[in-house]
Amino acid sequence: MTPLADQQARERIRGDLDTTLVVEAAAGTGKTTELVTRMVAALVAGRAQLGGIVAVTFTEPAAGELKLRLRSAIERERESPDCPAEARARLVAALPQLEEARIGTIHSFCADLLRERPVEAGVDPLFEVAANETTRPLFDRAFDRWFDEQLRAPSAGVTRILRRQRSERGRGGAREQGPRALLKNAAWALVERRDFPARWRHDEGFEREREIDQLLETMTAVGGRAGELPSDDWFTRSLLEIQRFLDEVRRRETLGPRDYDGLEAALAEIARGRRARFWNWKGWRAPPELREARDRLHERLLDFVDRAGADLAPRLRDELWAVVEEYERLKERAGSLDFLDLLIRARSLVRDDARVRTELQRDTTHIFVDEFQDTDPLQAEILLLLAADDPAESDWRRVRPRPGKLFVVGDPKQSIYRFRRADVALYEAVKRQILDSGGARVELTVSFRAVPEIQRGVNAAFAPRMTGEPGRPGYVPLAPFREDPAAQPAIVALPIPAPYGDFRRIVSWRIEESLPEAVAAFIQWLVQESGWTVTEATAPERRVPVEPRHVCLLFRRVRSYLTDVTRPYVRALEARRLPHLLVGGTSFHVREEVEAIRNALSAVERPDDELSVFATLRGPLF
Repeated sequence: MTPLADQQARERIRGDLDTTLVVEAAAGTGKTTELVTRMVAALVAGRAQLGGIVAVTFTEPAAGELKLRLRSAIERERESPDCPAEARARLVAALPQLEEARIGTIHSFCADLLRERPVEAGVDPLFEVAANETTRPLFDRAFDRWFDEQLRAPSAGVTRILRRQRSERGRGGAREQGPRALLKNAAWALVERRDFPARWRHDEGFEREREIDQLLETMTAVGGRAGELPSDDWFTRSLLEIQRFLDEVRRRETLGPRDYDGLEAALAEIARGRRARFWNWKGWRAPPELREARDRLHERLLDFVDRAGADLAPRLRDELWAVVEEYERLKERAGSLDFLDLLIRARSLVRDDARVRTELQRDTTHIFVDEFQDTDPLQAEILLLLAADDPAESDWRRVRPRPGKLFVVGDPKQSIYRFRRADVALYEAVKRQILDSGGARVELTVSFRAVPEIQRGVNAAFAPRMTGEPGRPGYVPLAPFREDPAAQPAIVALPIPAPYGDFRRIVSWRIEESLPEAVAAFIQWLVQESGWTVTEATAPERRVPVEPRHVCLLFRRVRSYLTDVTRPYVRALEARRLPHLLVGGTSFHVREEVEAIRNALSAVERPDDELSVFATLRGPLF
């Protein structure tokens, strides 16, 4: 068998049990398999027992799969004829401990720590772990109380926000209008980062009123020159937009004193809001110095908006912190801890109680972390403190992991998704800390999923952009595992048959309208006429003809406003009698077969419902 391009790295994972390793690998390179292999190697060598292992995954399903894969690997290893008798005995003893092993999410691990030591952690021994569906109503109640009080007597920061007219995306993806949505989203962001309770720094040098006065003077000077230019020039129109804004300001000021809160909101809107398009309008008859003056004005406006936001944010943070405190009080009354509470309480327990920390470090002999790029600061702190070689060290940033105790696997490129506060800068900082403490970095490059042609396309697309600059992940090129299939392409760009609207212009709605039929026709040809073949996971050495179960259609979204995006594709597949399974669509209950079954069940349950009986008898079942 030809050795893999990264065979040496894989052998080090299995054999170098005395070194802390950071494994970086892309999807499809078998990094979770190598994590399981290292766990089994530690059991075989007598370095670890399942009772002393902590394995952390990102989701509960992933934890369940990891347990199954670990059981299969243990069974496979102990039945191997090359397994020594002593190692086989260790593996046999490990199997009964598998269900007791701490293999799960970081939140389930923290919940176990708190339940084992509720007194030291200062939590209710009978606490319940509350998901967002439970805690979000508590937050809503806390915010509503605070907002009602603010409407009676608004504070300075809230008064400024109340002048905003922006819309914010709220729960469920719907857009919520106005300042209330802004405040609520800001309060929820604070709740999700309440482990950073320090007050924010104010910019003492920012004088908002004086900045606004000077901006209005400059706008008057620039906009007043519109009369010097031809009225049909686009640049002139942009100056007229500035004049129009100033006229609105003057009309309001005839009714009362200058409203700086309202002007701040209006300037933000004209700088980068819905009214900001005119800043890009170009003309060809304006003097260069006037163009430069307008562009400098726009830059000053943008700078003002940024500085005003930086001035408002710390004030608003202090005023919104009351929502966080009320939310905490409501959770405590309900005897609930949310996911962030689990991390905060467990971190404080491990960091602040030297006796508990020493016991946990002694009882935990090995720590395995999968999907390490999704780790947030609290999780990193807990894991590094448990892996420390010095029990007296309570600052995770100065921790030196005990050699071989910590093993992390991750793909730094995926940090861009920022799941639950994950950040590539944190990932890089922890990796550097491990390497500086004697650890090693290992790369897995062979991808078992994609064929080389796809890998070359991926490498060409991402390598020039992911250069490993500070704060950004580097790119590790994928290496091939198998050969390209003969006589068939790996990548097909499907043409759009009818992309044109009126006046022969390409329009998105025509593309979306014609794609379902084109995709379904291609799938029909692929399955029935192409003669192309694929490999399957159960028998990768054998190629089989393409069947409908080998084809997957991925959608960026399943709904567009009130329209189910998947429904036209389902109809097109049904028209060609192609078997399919829809996962995640929103039109399930309007399908003919589902509606027929619902009518029949209604007729059986309520025979006096004449409409259901009639619909059933005239429907496809009869």
